[in-house]
Amino acid sequence: MAFDGEQMQPRSEGGARVLAAPLNFGLGRRSDLDWLRVIAFGLLILFHVGLVYAPFDWHIHSRHTEGWLRQGILLTGPWRLTLLFFISGAALKLMSRKMTAGTVLKARLARLIPPALFGVLVLVPPQAFIEAVDKGSWHEGFFAWWVNEFSPAGLAGGVPVNHLWFVLYILVYSVLTTALIASPRLQAALSSGFGKALSGLTLLIAPIAYLTLARQGLFLHFGISNHLASDWYNHAVSLGAFLLGFLVVGQSGFWRAAIRWRWAALATVAVTLPTLMVMESTPATAPEPWLTSLVFSADQWASIAAILGFGALYLQNRDGPVLRYLTQAVFPCYLAHQTILVAAVWMVRPLNLPAFVEAPLLVTVTIGGCIAVYEGVRRINLVRPLWGLKPLPRSAHGQAAALRPTPAPPRKDAPALTAEAA
Repeated sequence: MAFDGEQMQPRSEGGARVLAAPLNFGLGRRSDLDWLRVIAFGLLILFHVGLVYAPFDWHIHSRHTEGWLRQGILLTGPWRLTLLFFISGAALKLMSRKMTAGTVLKARLARLIPPALFGVLVLVPPQAFIEAVDKGSWHEGFFAWWVNEFSPAGLAGGVPVNHLWFVLYILVYSVLTTALIASPRLQAALSSGFGKALSGLTLLIAPIAYLTLARQGLFLHFGISNHLASDWYNHAVSLGAFLLGFLVVGQSGFWRAAIRWRWAALATVAVTLPTLMVMESTPATAPEPWLTSLVFSADQWASIAAILGFGALYLQNRDGPVLRYLTQAVFPCYLAHQTILVAAVWMVRPLNLPAFVEAPLLVTVTIGGCIAVYEGVRRINLVRPLWGLKPLPRSAHGQAAALRPTPAPPRKDAPALTAEAA
């Protein structure tokens, strides 16, 4: 299929391949990015459940340890969060397209600071308390632990943010990116430049080269700490992905290249992923660090490029009530999911269930708990901002309408739901 001119979405009808609605790579609605964001957060829940059984240090563990997860987490580990940072950068661009830098900054601060503070004070402490008790570093009750943690001595040693580091990073990256919003000519030049530079096979080559250099030059020295002030490798990757998403979301050349090279990207993953797994399973025979960095980075970006390409081709024009519901639910579910999971492990573990029963139960409880939390908080205007949700309209009629999933808008330039991304 040629990709010059207007993009068309292929579909099958009676076995024949026909063209459906045109694909839109402007700055309007991008249901493909919304779907990818929802799917990526769903994978995050499965990833964290996997860490309960993996042979790595995590907040809490099952009685069962599955050694194969040392390689299994490589299925999504290298690329999942990087993809989310890319989508979050794209979301900021879609949100800011008709706003001033000051308005964007105010909106981002209002959207992200309340959940960050609420999360640190209310959502993270239960999981941090359970971890401290489970690992034997605390032997008193939760209230005493909370008071100690937020006392001057406790604050001097740092406060656990756990999974909320992602929200903190998005907040800081959004603030930094307002400098580009305040410089529309520079922003337009960079967007056009990156769009053109990544409109061919360079879409695969250039990011892999950048990620390899970052991993070789920074990861080997600093690792990943999730501590804002010293997380240099993570910033190089995550801020880079955030800015790239911000700059190229409206560049059709980038998306045409992602579609054109999607199979090449998938083929790259088919080679690099098993290679990474072999490297992980035989550390004594690991190759030179630069080769490991190259293989990891190639798998990381090729996975993202393939996902973006297939998503742009098959998930555009796939809007509807289900997607709208899930898009609104994702951020509150992200805030709640790890606390629910850690508490679930703490309560389920004494039952001594076999792993094949326990793991699906943890997944079900975590997802069900997240949806229950969302269904509760979305109806209470007072707490909605604490969970990253905008306040409901004042009138009762407006509130009821806001809570109902709405049909997809007929206009292509409708506000993008991707702007709901953290």
